[in-house]
Amino acid sequence: MAYPYGAPQYSKEKGHMTKCDGCFERVAEGLMPICVDSCPLRAIEFGEISELRKKYGTNANCAPLPDSNITHPNLIIKLNPNGKPVGDTRGFLQNPREVK
Repeated sequence: MAYPYGAPQYSKEKGHMTKCDGCFERVAEGLMPICVDSCPLRAIEFGEISELRKKYGTNANCAPLPDSNITHPNLIIKLNPNGKPVGDTRGFLQNPREVK
């Protein structure tokens, strides 16, 4: 499903694609980011990471991402039953240049 709300967009001034701003203005008004409100499967949640970790745990590991002990991300991943653990090399990267 493509992102239907105008982000990312090509910036003529910057000469490259720009990413979303996390719906900064909506969040400042106490609203959820558009992607959270519009996700048809309700697969995205937004909030204070400490509260989300209380609710869902602390797992942020899945292949092909690097170990979360190295990157310390502010996200939680609930793995699909077919998800692979960090270090699993049976899959492939669509764009290996993005992973360093």
